[in-house]
Amino acid sequence: MVFGLFKKHCSTCGMDVEKEKAIKRFGEYFCSEEHAEGYRQKMATEESKTAKQGGGGCCGGK
Repeated sequence: MVFGLFKKHCSTCGMDVEKEKAIKRFGEYFCSEEHAEGYRQKMATEESKTAKQGGGGCCGGK
């Protein structure tokens, strides 16, 4: 058997998390609700910046 091959890591701090105890949000794993909320805030900020710059995607928001 191969142990630890599919370990999960917190997307904020990189700490190993057990899949059964991990918090999964936005398709990512987190070690705590605080880290999940911090990630959400970071994503919202980046999305806001992209929108202010004229969007993104294939057409550049035009």
